Amino acid sequence: MIEILESFVDTAGVRAWVALVLLLVGAALSLAAVIGIVRFPDPLVRLHAMAKPQVLGLAMALAAVVVAVGTWTAFWVVLPVMVFQLFLVPVSSHMIARAGLRSNDYRHEDLLVDDTED
Repeated sequence: MIEILESFVDTAGVRAWVALVLLLVGAALSLAAVIGIVRFPDPLVRLHAMAKPQVLGLAMALAAVVVAVGTWTAFWVVLPVMVFQLFLVPVSSHMIARAGLRSNDYRHEDLLVDDTED
């Protein structure tokens, strides 16, 4: 009986450490996204910082929740959040890029090919 309790405590401790690492990596990726959004000069360049590390940071944070809770219910609650995020981030990025192009709020000299020129 004592061995079973010790293995349970060890498993919970390992799950807590894995969840902590996942959460810290997710927070670091989200921080990198925020720094990129603040520092990059125009909306077209900000899109990369806004979409990629932010989605991966959220995925890591949600994975940390699932690992910490350790039940299938947590997984099924977190899954729709990630699916919606994966569907909506490209759409919002595309809309921001279109708004930046329509308002001429980008640096023309940095573009290799400008398809908006007449």
